[in-house]
Amino acid sequence: MVPEDFIVGQIDEDLALWEASTNVCTVHRTGDGWVADWPNEDNPPLPEVTIAWLLWHIEWWWTDTISRVNGTQPVPPEAHPWSGGTSGIVAIKQTWDKILATAHHDGLVDWLMPEPQPLWFVASWVNFELTKNLAEINQLKMRRANLSVQSS
Repeated sequence: MVPEDFIVGQIDEDLALWEASTNVCTVHRTGDGWVADWPNEDNPPLPEVTIAWLLWHIEWWWTDTISRVNGTQPVPPEAHPWSGGTSGIVAIKQTWDKILATAHHDGLVDWLMPEPQPLWFVASWVNFELTKNLAEINQLKMRRANLSVQSS
């Protein structure tokens, strides 16, 4: 079983855009596609995020990392629109898998750390970030499901 089967494949737009509170970061449809909020980390409390925002974050994180691994310009968060569903994650995962299958894992990547890091380190960090985001998605899915049960 792959993540798209038990996590990503169970998300529809209604679930993705569900807001757990009134203080959230989410995505908004504009004339140019879906645009993500960016939290103001200097203004507590930090907002909760929607599943859509987490999906966007995974897409952006992988897109930015792939750009850096390929030696091209980093992708700032505000420059990355959300795909509007789960297809973006499936596509970017396929690209990432190809990179990991063919790249030199000890090769250095000019990444988010002050000094370039080996690709194996970057891949480990990305895996950790993805795991964290998928856990957050599942927490939101359970929270919404439990609210539905309570109101029945």
